[in-house]
Amino acid sequence: MKIVSPGARGIPNVEGGAEKSAEMIFPVIARRHDVTMLCLAEFTEATEYRGVNIIRLPSVRILGTDKLYMYMASIWHIARMRPDIVHCQGLNAAFFLMVYKIFAKRVTVRYGSADYLNGKWGPIGRTAFRFCEWQLRYADAVISVTDSLKNRLVDRNVTDKVVVIPNAIDPVHVDVTPEDLAPWGLEKDRFFLSVGRITWQKDFTTLITAFQKAKEQRPDMGKLVLVGGDDGSGELQKLQAIAGEDVVFTGRLPRDQIGALYGSCLMYVNSSRHEGLSNAILEAISHDAPLVVSDIDENSDLPLSAEQFFRVGNVEELTAKMVLAADGEIDRFRIDKSIFASWDDVARRTEALFEALLDQPRGSDLPAEA
Repeated sequence: MKIVSPGARGIPNVEGGAEKSAEMIFPVIARRHDVTMLCLAEFTEATEYRGVNIIRLPSVRILGTDKLYMYMASIWHIARMRPDIVHCQGLNAAFFLMVYKIFAKRVTVRYGSADYLNGKWGPIGRTAFRFCEWQLRYADAVISVTDSLKNRLVDRNVTDKVVVIPNAIDPVHVDVTPEDLAPWGLEKDRFFLSVGRITWQKDFTTLITAFQKAKEQRPDMGKLVLVGGDDGSGELQKLQAIAGEDVVFTGRLPRDQIGALYGSCLMYVNSSRHEGLSNAILEAISHDAPLVVSDIDENSDLPLSAEQFFRVGNVEELTAKMVLAADGEIDRFRIDKSIFASWDDVARRTEALFEALLDQPRGSDLPAEA
C-alpha cells in the first residue's frame, strides 16, 4: 500500500498536534507500507525518518500562510505518485480534497480541530476552513480525535463516515537532574507548566492572571513556565507586558527537554479556549504530572475527574486550584495513565482502516473494522 500524507509541517520534533501524530504513527505504518510525507523544508532537514519518506516543499506565503502553496505543490506530487491512500493530516490539508480524489484510490482526513472557531483567523481564513470541512462529505473516511468533534460533523450533516481514533500517551521514563532545570532557574515541584504555541486560543492571559492571584496568596509557590513558539500575531508581546518576573517564556523546545519539565512541574495547566485533543495534555499525563484543564468540549472528552476542570476563562476557579496545588493537595489532580491508548495502538487502528477501505468499493459505508 502506498500512502502519501500532506498536512504536517515536518518531523521529527516539530511543534503541533498534526506533527506529533505524524511522527508517532507513520514510522509504525511504514514497517509494512510505503509512506511519504509532504512537508515544509524549513521544518525538516531530512528526506527520510524511520522508514518514512519525506518530500521537502518550499515555504511560500500566500494570503498570510505558507500552507496554501504547500497544498498546491502537493497536488503535483500526488498526481505523479498515484497513491492508494492520500491521508490529509489536518483539516486545512483537505483544501484540495476533491482534486486528490482524482489521483488516489482513497482519501482520508485526520480531523483534529474545528480550526475556523479559532479566534486568530480572519474572515478569509475561517471561510477557507469551512470550505475544507464542507469537503469532508467526499472523504472516504474521517478520523476524528475526539467524540465531540465526531458529533459536530454528524450533527451538522457534514458526514457520517467518521471513526474516532484518539491521540495517545507516550512511553516515557525521564530521570530529571537539577541541571535539566537550571537554564530557567527552576526547581522540581516549584513551578506550574503549560505547553503550546503562543496564540490567542491558548488563553495564557487567564493562566497568567490566575497564577499572579495565587502567588498573592502563596508568595513562595514558585514560577509559571510557558513553553511554545511565537506565532507572529503579537500575542507573545502582549503576554510579556503583563507577565512579571516569575513567568518564564522558554520559546519552542525539543520534546526531550520538555519531558524534563513535565516530569518536574508541580502542576500542568491547559487553559485553552479552542483545542483539539491536546497532545500536550497527553504528554503531561504520560509523565504523571498533576493537571487541570479548561472545560471546553474537546478537553471534556478526556476521562478526568470533575476537580480537574475549571470553567474556560474563569480566573477565580483556576486560582483556587493552583492554590490547592501549592498547599500540597496534588494527588486529587492526578489520573491513572494506564487507561489511555499507546501510539502503537493508534498506528495499528489507522493502518487497519486504510487496508479495509481499499478492500471495499469506493463510496461504501465505513468498514465494520472501524
